[in-house]
Amino acid sequence: MSFLERTLASYQNNEPITPFLEQALMKGDFVPEEYPVKVFNYPRGFDNMYHPSSDTMAGEMELYYKFHPEWRPLLQEERISPTLAMTFQIGSVFHSVLQNMLLHLGFTTLDKVEVKFKNEERMVAGAVDVLELTTPDGEKFIVDLKSTNRIPNENPFNYEMQLRVYQDNCPGAPDRMAIVYVEKSYPHKIKTIEVKKDQNELDRLYSKWSKVRVAISNNDPSELRTCCNGPNDKKFLECPARGFCERWAK
Repeated sequence: MSFLERTLASYQNNEPITPFLEQALMKGDFVPEEYPVKVFNYPRGFDNMYHPSSDTMAGEMELYYKFHPEWRPLLQEERISPTLAMTFQIGSVFHSVLQNMLLHLGFTTLDKVEVKFKNEERMVAGAVDVLELTTPDGEKFIVDLKSTNRIPNENPFNYEMQLRVYQDNCPGAPDRMAIVYVEKSYPHKIKTIEVKKDQNELDRLYSKWSKVRVAISNNDPSELRTCCNGPNDKKFLECPARGFCERWAK
């Protein structure tokens, strides 16, 4: 795929950010002569906060055991394989390349990249890839960067919810939201898919999180929904609470 074909494709798809990136690629001046590739390996330690990157799709009982102080130590934590560990690192490198590109082009500034936030009332925390990106036509976006093996045709629901939570908990964040994908394999295509606001979905998520906190404070999960269909369910086999979940333990 030629430079021109890439750029035309982004215009034909009505992508809001990609055309400007493709234009910069065509001109050649899209990154500084030298730049550091920073990989942000945030600590995996437990902070008792909901995180949009991991907790938007989790079931109520799963969250109950994850955040309950007595049950949490008993969880069978996922063991990160060497392949998965390297996948995380390579993905982070692509993030860094895109962030440096956006900084060099003047689409964002250093203080708007990898911005941490915490909402004590909702007990939610995280880090935004790009809190504010401004394209040459003046449009502003809050942006999440995703490296992928294959560019999707539409955003996965969990990606959209992740970005919606970011925007809703970062005061002053732009109204428009977008996910910028970069393909890890050749030809390293870039694609932007915008995310629309959905207050109903946010309210459902916050209600779930609140419901779990109440159950923990009462030490009573009886009102929480079951996450899976039992021992033959893939969700059960991957659940860190599968060894003692009261819904299935014999």
